[in-house]
Amino acid sequence: MSLKVYTYPDECLETVSTPFDFDKDSIPNYDNLENFEQDMIALMINEQGLGLAANQIGITKRFFAIGHGSFDTFQKPAIIWNPRILNASEEKVIDVEGCLSFPGIFVKIERPKEIEVQYETTQGKTKFAKLNGMESKCFQHELDHLEGITFNKKVSKLKWEMATKRSEKQNA
Repeated sequence: MSLKVYTYPDECLETVSTPFDFDKDSIPNYDNLENFEQDMIALMINEQGLGLAANQIGITKRFFAIGHGSFDTFQKPAIIWNPRILNASEEKVIDVEGCLSFPGIFVKIERPKEIEVQYETTQGKTKFAKLNGMESKCFQHELDHLEGITFNKKVSKLKWEMATKRSEKQNA
């Protein structure tokens, strides 16, 4: 089965995801998680994304793909399960973000500069990491997806309208 990226306003993008239970949950049409992980990571890379949340492919469970050669922790793309932010810095940064579910739209979003996170590996091991820069922004963006929050909800209506108009002009 081939995976695809769902685009806004698909309802799965606004659905709050539930934790993934390694003992009870499975991925539809996949016999094992390793094959699924390879397909999800391949889709993220093919779409030129730095991250891809489960609900962006129609699965409302708490996991996402993340990875890029410029990252410190996730240089090699990986699927991280049941991610959580344990701590976020007071210091904020404003940076441009894009989203595979909103093709061609880019908008400036304010987020904490550094975060401390917890997540599980496919083998069920709990890991911790301290993320900053683009990696921190990406983790937060994907975690928002799992909460049913799309990045158009992180900016004012005016900023969003300007971003969509810019995108329409570039694609005209």
